[in-house]
Amino acid sequence: MIITQSPKIKQLIKFAQRAGRSSAPVLLTGESGTGKELFAELIHQSSPRSSKAMVTVNCAALPENLLESELFGHEKGAFSGAVAARRGRFELANDGTLMLDEVSEIPIASQAKLLRVLESKRFERVGNSTPIDHDVRIVAASNRDLQHEIDEGNFRLDLFHRINVIEIVIPPLRERIGDIPPLAMHFIGQFKHEGEVEIEGLDAPAMKALARHDWPGNVRELRNVIHRACVLSDGPRISVEHLGLPETADSVDRRSGHAVHAGVADRESDRASDRTADRASDRESDRASDRAADRAADGEDQPEPLPERWLHTHLEEVERQIITAAIDRFGNRRLVAEKLGVSPRTLTNKIKRYRESPGEGRKAA
Repeated sequence: MIITQSPKIKQLIKFAQRAGRSSAPVLLTGESGTGKELFAELIHQSSPRSSKAMVTVNCAALPENLLESELFGHEKGAFSGAVAARRGRFELANDGTLMLDEVSEIPIASQAKLLRVLESKRFERVGNSTPIDHDVRIVAASNRDLQHEIDEGNFRLDLFHRINVIEIVIPPLRERIGDIPPLAMHFIGQFKHEGEVEIEGLDAPAMKALARHDWPGNVRELRNVIHRACVLSDGPRISVEHLGLPETADSVDRRSGHAVHAGVADRESDRASDRTADRASDRESDRASDRAADRAADGEDQPEPLPERWLHTHLEEVERQIITAAIDRFGNRRLVAEKLGVSPRTLTNKIKRYRESPGEGRKAA
């Protein structure tokens, strides 16, 4: 069950249900803990295959020498320790759905065999050359930027296109803070009897602390925080000190009359600004660039003069050059996005646009 008040998530739920009615492969992307497995279950439950099995394999948890055996099965004596024949996940999921969680962790050598199995709809068990037909609907999930993995040579482009017929991008919890109260109450319902007293809810400061937190671990982190608070709370309502969040100590100090370090407010403001910038569209980013260019022309807040050539160059080309220089300097796209004040997805979209248009900045791709 997906608990949400977010219009964006509600829209994604409808989209997933519509996608589920087909047999097309679906790729679920998003940060760790955003609920990709819940969306995979929704897709399976919405499909004509819902009466059959949904089988999940965590590709990151399997060593390379056992991955093919887990996916395709093996015969007795196929390798050391294979004391009996075993069906693989493709056989177990036949006529149903197979979720390949953390698909980006599949070794490059095994990706070629997986691609062949998906295209031919048949496979062989390890230790047997007899082909076995399968009818499996694939739902893949990844918390990595697969396009970046392709660029780095860690993921096959042809396999990416095979599993990415329909993509669903699940936003992080910090971009849908309206979901925090209902999710928190849902988890309280799960864990309210695990402490010394029965938990009824959260007090107002605790709820505000949840809303202020960035949630790098997303819904999974929220679940753990609420679980901990239910165990530690000595009253029916969870207080801010039971949450164990970074802001908790400051909140306790404020209620006790101690001075709060001025940097706390600054950090909160900075994080709020970062989240706003991450959610901004390309159009808003361009307007910000226009204002920066205006300030540069007026000589405001410029400790060093801008390169003369920029004053005779289209703004988009200047942006292209900046992104190229940042990639050359920092390498990692997430770090580049952080340095430039945009979200990784916005950066990826800009790079993709530059790939499709000619110009000197083509290296940015």
